[in-house]
Amino acid sequence: MNILAEAQKRMLETENPEARARLEAEFNELYFKTREKDENSFLGKLSLKTRRSLHWLVILVFKIKNALSGFKCNVLYDKREKTDRPIIFAITHIGKLDIEVSFIPLKEHFYVLTGDYEHLQGLVDGAFITLNGVFFFNERVKEDRKAVAEKMTEHLKQGGNIMYFPEGAWNLKPALPMLPCYWGIVDISQKSNAIVVPVAIEQYGKRFKMCIGKNFDMQNYGSDNEGKSKAIADLRDVMATLKYDIWESEPQLKRSELVGDEWDNYIKDRLAEWPYFSVKYIDDLTYHPKNITTQ
Repeated sequence: MNILAEAQKRMLETENPEARARLEAEFNELYFKTREKDENSFLGKLSLKTRRSLHWLVILVFKIKNALSGFKCNVLYDKREKTDRPIIFAITHIGKLDIEVSFIPLKEHFYVLTGDYEHLQGLVDGAFITLNGVFFFNERVKEDRKAVAEKMTEHLKQGGNIMYFPEGAWNLKPALPMLPCYWGIVDISQKSNAIVVPVAIEQYGKRFKMCIGKNFDMQNYGSDNEGKSKAIADLRDVMATLKYDIWESEPQLKRSELVGDEWDNYIKDRLAEWPYFSVKYIDDLTYHPKNITTQ
């Protein structure tokens, strides 16, 4: 049993405001105490140089794990260009397996940005991601979001790379190839002079397909609100196009061949990957622009 995930679940399922506030305070205290211990452990303190030298081991472990699980990832195309600038891999987010399946085709070493410490803590997957390099943060705590942005900016300035999910949550929307995205990746990229490599990934059972797009330079946009809005909108369009290319590579079903429960089964399969996730949990983490109404 995952103590942190259980504590978070109890907190989120509590409707009484006073009781929920108390449980949230207790959860945050346990969360940050446990995370601080892990971040100050032997694995948490490894240098970027050491993690790079051990990257082959992480890749080997995920190759073996994917092979045993029957997971395969087909890269339809890879249009990224070589660069001497740090890289932010901006990846579409469809489920738990995005990270481990992406390690092998992307090849480059990168730290992972994830808000799922409470779900990874104590798991073997979490240990290997930590060994490779990870930035954990609590999405619900503003100060922690700010702190992790500063850590990532410094990491990129030192020549490290990052895996980043601009959507901030799994995309379980039936009509959106990309969810609305936060500005964070724009700020971090501009401040660190990092280049963004957009990546789309899609899952069909145990088959994964990936498209890697051309380098996307945030320095071509202004750092004011208008510039950031334009930058994140353009990046979202690019990533949506990559996702469309994957969809178009699949055999097209006829309406007469559909049973009607395909989407429900897809959602069920995604949620089965992590028992503590639910549609509401994911929706609460999704960015909802005030001027957009979901049909």
